[in-house]
Amino acid sequence: MVDSFVKKCPELLQLLHMEDDGLETQVTEDGERDPSKEEPEEAPVMTFSVEHEKTESSEYKEADKETLKAALRTAVTAACGNQTRFSGSVSEQGAKVEYVSKSEMKEVLCVCENAVREGILSEVGNSFFSLFIDRVVKLGNREYLPLFLRFVDSFDVMRLELMGFLEADLDCDSMMERLFDIVTKEWHLDLKNCRGQAYLGSGDVSYKLKAFACKIQEKYPLAICTHSSCYSFNTWWSKSVPVPSITRALETMEEVILFFSSDAGLEKQLDQVLGLGLRESYEKIQELQGKFCSVWLELHDSYEVFVQILEPLFDCLEKIKNNRSQRWKANHSEQAERLLWLMKDFDFIVPMVALKNASSFTKELSSGLQKDHFSAASQLCQISGIVATLNRVKTNIKVFHQNWFDEACAVAQSLAIQIEVPDNICTPRDGLQKPASYYKDALSVPLVDNLINAVKDHFSDHHKEALNFLSLVPCSVTVSYMFENLKSKPPLYSSDLPDPDNFFTELCCWRVKWKTKVVSVAIPSTIFQTLRLPVMQYFGNINTLLRIMCVLPSTALENCGESMPHKVFQDYLKETPSKDRSPFLAMLHVGTNFSRDLDRMVTQCMKITPKALEGLCLDKESKSLKNEETRMEVDKDGAEDFEMAQPTEQKEDHLLKLVGENGHSGNYRQSLEAVFKQAVQLGRRKLLFSELPSEDQQLLQQDLSMCQWGEGDGEHIADTDEILTIIIDAVRKVVISEVHASPFFSLITDKIATIAGKKYLPTFVRYVADCVPKVELLGFLPFDENCDPDVQAKLFEAILTEDWGLQMNYCRGQAYMRFDAESASLKKLSLNILERYPLAVNTPSESCGLAYWLIGGLPCTAVTKFLEIVEDLLMFFDQCPRLEAQLAQAVDGLLNTPREALAESPETCCSRWKKREDFFDILVDTLEGVLSCLDSVSTNSGGEWTNSMSLHARMLLATVQKADFITTLVILKNACSPLKNCSTVFRCGNPADIICEMDKIVPIIECLSNVLENMNVIHAPWFEEATQMATRITSSQIKFPEESDNFSSPENYYKETLTIPVLNGLIEEMKYNFSDRHLKALKVLCLLPTCNPQDMVSENLPNMYQTDLPEPDMLERDITNWAGVWKEKCQDVSPPASISETLLHPESKSHLNVSTLLKVVAVLPSVSMECDLMKSTLNSMRTFLRNGTSKHRKTDIVMLHMYRTTIQPLEDVLNKCIDVEPEGQSLIHQLQQKIRSLQLESEFSTLENNTPEETSELQLALNNNFTLYAANKQNSESDGLGQNQVASFYCPSVREEILKELWDSQFFSIITQPAVEVDAVCYIPVCVRYLDKREVQCEETLAFIPLSSDPVAFAGTMEMVLSEKWGLNMEFCRGQALLSTGNVGTQMKAVSAVISKKYPMVVRTASSAVSLNVWLARSLPDVSLARCVVAVEEMLKWFSDGARVQAKLEDMIAWTFRQDEEKGNELRDNLSSDWDKSHNAFEVVIELLEDAMHVLYEIMRSPENDCQRGQAQLLSSIIRDFEFIFTVIILKNILSITKNLSQRLQGKALDIVSAVNCLPPILASLNKIKVDINTYHETWFQEAAALATKLHVRLLHPVLQKALSDHYRNSMSLKAVEHLIAEITELFSDHTLSVFRCLTVVPYVMSKMEAAGLENDIASVFKEDLPDASSLSSEVTTWRRKWTDSMGGYLPTTVLDTLKLFDIRCFGNIEMLLRVLVVLPFARKESTFRQGRRSLQEFMQQKTRSISELYLL
Repeated sequence: MVDSFVKKCPELLQLLHMEDDGLETQVTEDGERDPSKEEPEEAPVMTFSVEHEKTESSEYKEADKETLKAALRTAVTAACGNQTRFSGSVSEQGAKVEYVSKSEMKEVLCVCENAVREGILSEVGNSFFSLFIDRVVKLGNREYLPLFLRFVDSFDVMRLELMGFLEADLDCDSMMERLFDIVTKEWHLDLKNCRGQAYLGSGDVSYKLKAFACKIQEKYPLAICTHSSCYSFNTWWSKSVPVPSITRALETMEEVILFFSSDAGLEKQLDQVLGLGLRESYEKIQELQGKFCSVWLELHDSYEVFVQILEPLFDCLEKIKNNRSQRWKANHSEQAERLLWLMKDFDFIVPMVALKNASSFTKELSSGLQKDHFSAASQLCQISGIVATLNRVKTNIKVFHQNWFDEACAVAQSLAIQIEVPDNICTPRDGLQKPASYYKDALSVPLVDNLINAVKDHFSDHHKEALNFLSLVPCSVTVSYMFENLKSKPPLYSSDLPDPDNFFTELCCWRVKWKTKVVSVAIPSTIFQTLRLPVMQYFGNINTLLRIMCVLPSTALENCGESMPHKVFQDYLKETPSKDRSPFLAMLHVGTNFSRDLDRMVTQCMKITPKALEGLCLDKESKSLKNEETRMEVDKDGAEDFEMAQPTEQKEDHLLKLVGENGHSGNYRQSLEAVFKQAVQLGRRKLLFSELPSEDQQLLQQDLSMCQWGEGDGEHIADTDEILTIIIDAVRKVVISEVHASPFFSLITDKIATIAGKKYLPTFVRYVADCVPKVELLGFLPFDENCDPDVQAKLFEAILTEDWGLQMNYCRGQAYMRFDAESASLKKLSLNILERYPLAVNTPSESCGLAYWLIGGLPCTAVTKFLEIVEDLLMFFDQCPRLEAQLAQAVDGLLNTPREALAESPETCCSRWKKREDFFDILVDTLEGVLSCLDSVSTNSGGEWTNSMSLHARMLLATVQKADFITTLVILKNACSPLKNCSTVFRCGNPADIICEMDKIVPIIECLSNVLENMNVIHAPWFEEATQMATRITSSQIKFPEESDNFSSPENYYKETLTIPVLNGLIEEMKYNFSDRHLKALKVLCLLPTCNPQDMVSENLPNMYQTDLPEPDMLERDITNWAGVWKEKCQDVSPPASISETLLHPESKSHLNVSTLLKVVAVLPSVSMECDLMKSTLNSMRTFLRNGTSKHRKTDIVMLHMYRTTIQPLEDVLNKCIDVEPEGQSLIHQLQQKIRSLQLESEFSTLENNTPEETSELQLALNNNFTLYAANKQNSESDGLGQNQVASFYCPSVREEILKELWDSQFFSIITQPAVEVDAVCYIPVCVRYLDKREVQCEETLAFIPLSSDPVAFAGTMEMVLSEKWGLNMEFCRGQALLSTGNVGTQMKAVSAVISKKYPMVVRTASSAVSLNVWLARSLPDVSLARCVVAVEEMLKWFSDGARVQAKLEDMIAWTFRQDEEKGNELRDNLSSDWDKSHNAFEVVIELLEDAMHVLYEIMRSPENDCQRGQAQLLSSIIRDFEFIFTVIILKNILSITKNLSQRLQGKALDIVSAVNCLPPILASLNKIKVDINTYHETWFQEAAALATKLHVRLLHPVLQKALSDHYRNSMSLKAVEHLIAEITELFSDHTLSVFRCLTVVPYVMSKMEAAGLENDIASVFKEDLPDASSLSSEVTTWRRKWTDSMGGYLPTTVLDTLKLFDIRCFGNIEMLLRVLVVLPFARKESTFRQGRRSLQEFMQQKTRSISELYLL
């Protein structure tokens, strides 16, 4: 590289040597310079010759220029991307020398800026152009006006280029003079070619620019003033209005939009705000979501949209400000708080509402100008009409302003903003400055005046005539009547035309050409396409006119290429802080085109700043040299390779590991591996650091001191997944090292486990460590039953050997538990491994009985189905100690064998039974007792079992009683009878018995063969036994499977399909599991002292292990000596009885061959282990797989669970790391925290039954709700109405105040709240909703009435209380709603019917207090469904109320949806929502369940808060109930149908009226589901099963699932659908729908919907309430005309807003109607809504409630 550089620039090397010689200086000891080493006065400067006379050759010149161009391009790109790149000449440490100073770099960039400008101007040439000055921007500390030039280049492309900036603080004359000089002198443009001016400014700037425009147009009339198409016309004129309040409001609006556009998460929030605010227009939502921030300046209704979304926008900013979820950054919360402060000002609301309404007059014009050319030209005829309309508005400004002001007041009230004049306004002396009059003079009047002037100024006669030329575009010629106007007079641009005399002739030819165009030929639709036509050379005049249209600022830019300079400039402003901006950087960032400008840049820099340019080049070259030198040094030292893309293998013993997969440094990962390995080694030795000898402690500390922990800032901390992986790898490596020391081992797999939808083989390794047989979980092998066994075998071997490090040549046994589908594949796999490693014999595992092992391996579907049902049966009794006790009582005395009594680890019912040698015999003998237990649980007469347990027992009882199950059981019992003794011996017999039993293997196989040969004789008694047992158990006619009809008899059916396949399979399995090699291997047991080894000779031992022996030639002598030793010792002491005792005996060490053979047989899976280690290990893993859950990889967490004691010293070792290297304390503490969370996550099973003794508040809440839901709650007569226990919140004095309010209100509605217990008496709170004299909606709890079973009596009491105690006349009650549920709700429905019958004007509706979907769920009559609804609400409340719990859940959601941040954010937002108003609560719950379970388990594992742990365990037990999951799925699916209706009922008047149209399709959909309930239910059941699997909820066997599904279909699915149909039909009767349609009287609804028939609806429902019913029709007509003829006026959107209109008194009937509608229960609660003086909600949430807190009425 250096040689090539020297060849290119030979003089540089010489100069570098000279510089090195000159710069070498030394400093003497006293600090003075050595004169002999003084630096020369002027060091030679390294330079590149730029003078032509110094150029040696053209080749060198080109190479030199290319170097300069590359350096300059790099510098400019870096400056535009990060201008601080050249901010200084020396770095912080002084080691990095820059060759260009800050001032020199600035000079270079200024030269480049001029070069870019010259390049643009060269493209302009002498063509037409227009000037566009954008709004004021801040660059650095000054304000500037951006100057743009619009022109058409030589390729007919429209261009809008940034040309520079003008200081905005100049006075008017100076600004005009400066602008003129810039255009004419600096840019050398001739203003005669200027055809348009567009200047955007506000305040003083607008006047200055307007003066300049007038001056230019006076001298050059064709320089027409227009707006710019970069903005919509509405945005343009509004930003030009010189009204301070409008300017401030627009600045605030822009600041809000910039805030949301600054972050992707915030922009998603704005999308949600748009969805809420614009819910009436789905198309508008789709148009704006994801785009509003970038296109709002181009929209024609952006102010209307902004006003519509104000309410949800405020709520969103409040959430961001409060930041309860800690989701937002601190600066985001601060900005949100500031924006709220700016927006919560009436002086912001009024201008926004005024702009919204004023812009509606020009909306169509603004929109048309941005569309196609035909639309733009067509708008010209509308301008005079718009001006006339605006003049009428100006004339009637008082009326229009009042409408606008009323709307602003309504918006302010909805946002709780005080209506007042601005604080900085000087009030008149009388101090009575009213907001309405102030804003009329200060806002509305000048706004309309400026709008009129803007339309006139921007659409002058010249501009309109110019726009008419857009009709020359061919697509407009064929359709536009505007084209005819071109013939009326000479064109505006006659002086510009090349042949003006022939213009009209050319025009006619142009028209004929396109009018007669063949239809199949595409007609150009844009100016660009037209200009590119070859025929344009014959239409010179039209070509010129179209080119002028291209540069006119008001025409849309088209075909501008990929680069849009104005858009790039806007992005630059948005992305760059104002303090970091500068004019030349902005110019370079926006306008640089290196292909056009780079040569010019280099040339100019060589002329003006040669030294700086040389420095740039040198800086670039020196960096290349430095980087190459660094790489050479790294390669020389053998350090890590810095080229990240080059793959390199990581070596375990390499001192410096390469970068890890996730980017962490190799040293850090190596440190983790070293620490974890040391900790695991301590854990395997069951020692802590302090328990080590001092020498070992010192060695360990030395190893820990080699670890590198970085700077301790936590930047390199590994994520939890990586830490987990490293821990598991460390554990596995230590275990493998123990296996290597053995060195023999066997592989054992449990039955295939399905984890996260994938199948795995849990793989155990059995080996000998410290002379003791051990079994450890090694990991999970991926399994694919569809994969070729040979390929699967190679994959297994690769994982076992390459990934895990096992040496398969030392494998001496393999045992694979097999079931049905996997049986054949696993068997083939084991044979393939056996073929490669002949000593890896196939054996059964002693983890279960031999009979169960062999039967499980049979490839028979019927047998597999039977075994799974049996396992489900045993697991059922295993779930609860009481159930297991009942089962034990039924089989008392059958399991109390000495072997079971010696078990040191806890066993389960399932594992204990499966290990029995007489498994099937026990099941036959105890089946009747098992069935009696199931029957007791299913009937649940004592109520001691849960619903799910009773239902499970019922399903099992029905299945086990079937003849098919009993017949299969009896046949398997008889088929396995020859295996009894053999099974017993292998499971728990001593070695001597095993040796004896080995000789019986062949006879057993022969016995099975004989049975098979004599099947016709033997099978009949077996079937007869099964038939008798089935008859005795079922007590009814026996039913065999339908498949048996295809055979001559059921007996033959079972013989052919079951008995014969079972016997054939058993024979084959016996041969497979007890091969000759296996039996030979078992002969080694004869070497045990208790087996009389003196009787054995070496010939009786297998010779296949010769290669394993350390001294094979000495085997015979060793056996003889070994036998002699024990012959002598047996006379004195008891010899060792087991393999481990023998290996631990000192004599084994002196007989190496014997001990080696014993180690081989010790690892065989078929030989029973001491203390049943295999059994306890399997049980622990199976329990965790069944019950545990994890957000990390389940397989790794299971490994962590199995080795949880092994990694306990990890905390201690990490603390020692802190002692060794205190600098890494911060990082190590973070690491410890992550490890603790993983340890807690792996300890679930140990906490499952650890519940606190005290009952939690959550349990109390659930119990109370369940009671009120399901119980038939009644009060006794002594506590009932007879004792007059009606009570109230208020004392007599407060009641007097409330009475006065009620008297002022004419109409009211009754709302009966959910029941509440007070001193064990059930009360119904009765509330009324009314409108007070200040036009404020109010709701007050008036009485607590004891619940009565007699609805007539309760209705009478309620009527008496309201009329006599509170002075309300029931004749004026117009609505009622009930919120009680369960049986109480049923009783209250009866009460409602009594009241409606007596007072027909009282209409029952839904209440706006809860959403319709929440009510439909709460009112479900079925107890099981109701319990689920209560549990869901309590769970959501529990997660939402606790800040700590909610934070945990939000963190879990963020972790789960880290790949889908939008979805995660949506779920986190839903957590803080009001669940009573939710429309999709059950959808959210389903999304949250998995994360909620993780959080619940985390809390259950945490030892901090016992009460919270109890609550978490309660919720987890609820969620893990399949009935709960299925109920949630049902409700999610059926309530999704009513979701839209529920949302509309919570909206404004228009939404509610629209809801009427939703009802027919909703009822049709529900009825369709009811008719086809089987199909829908099956889909729901499968969805619930999938969710249950995901949540690790144990499912029943498929056979039981079918019965369970049938039960749920009738008891839950059908009932839920029928309830929805009935409730919706009742809530939305014809009478109620007529009430809803009366809302059409609201002006905004009337403007959106057809109001036909309104008079009929009003008359049919509220005729008696109308003051003048005869005039209703004419009044409605006048009312409709009033709002139809309103031009851009305010349209009230709610009933309450309409009622507050200043002229509402003129419409007496409508006013009365509105007063009724506003108090109905479904009416939307406005922001001014006032709740009662005392909160009913708080009273109901109290733990205890006493009647002494109330006042009797």
